[in-house]
Amino acid sequence: MEFITVTDIPVAYQIINPNADKTIFFIHGNSQSHNAWQKQLSDPLFNDYRLIAFDLPAHGESGFPGAEFCTLPGLATIMYEAVTTLSNQQPYILIGISLGTNIIAEMLANTITPVGMVLAGPCITDGAITMAQMMRPGTQVGVLFTDDAAEEAIRQYVQETSLSAEAADRDCVIKNYMAVQKPFRSLLGQSIAAQKVSNEIALLQQQAIPLLIVFGKDERIIHTGYLDNVALPLWNDTVYQLPGASHLVNIDQPEAFNKLLAQYVTEQFR
Repeated sequence: MEFITVTDIPVAYQIINPNADKTIFFIHGNSQSHNAWQKQLSDPLFNDYRLIAFDLPAHGESGFPGAEFCTLPGLATIMYEAVTTLSNQQPYILIGISLGTNIIAEMLANTITPVGMVLAGPCITDGAITMAQMMRPGTQVGVLFTDDAAEEAIRQYVQETSLSAEAADRDCVIKNYMAVQKPFRSLLGQSIAAQKVSNEIALLQQQAIPLLIVFGKDERIIHTGYLDNVALPLWNDTVYQLPGASHLVNIDQPEAFNKLLAQYVTEQFR
């Protein structure tokens, strides 16, 4: 792992193909880490690109930020600085999943120039979209906003968020969850409840960059149609849904996800 210091905290990242000019940055979701992207980082489809997968603050091997950064805009500030520095003023694409999609959208409040953006399992909002519109009822998504969730609730959430049949995948999700430093989740939850959120959809709409948006067709956390009436600059005018995948679509269906991603990055880097 490598580290970059932002706002006085170490932000950890894994880098693959460090000498390539074109960079793909990977931003994971709430209570995960850089290793959520291992099925992408190890795929030969991306051998021509410099791949950088972060540990968000308070996750993985990264340090804990001040409470003011345990918000969506605060996390975006840190990731903006990290991406801007590590991009080396070369072309880059941003890829996020779940909370990572919010962070990418929030980053657009700053002056950044990605040539592409990928939103997997997006939960972006304009501040007016209600939780009932976005989230499916009866899930254990609340474990992402508490520091002391019951073990059974955590395991149920893992079953909801991933359909992977590989025990190693489930174990990795749980291990990442347990490694998050307290009180990150509760602080994040409090900030969202206090509506410390930008109009992320408007920020995305202001870009002239085609977005690759990918849901799992068998998503158990997010209503996959909640963006149907939102005008976004979609790549191929399509919101993609991959069969056999829930929220962690890149883990559940890596072959289909990577093939789609490779097509997108090839086109955007031209």
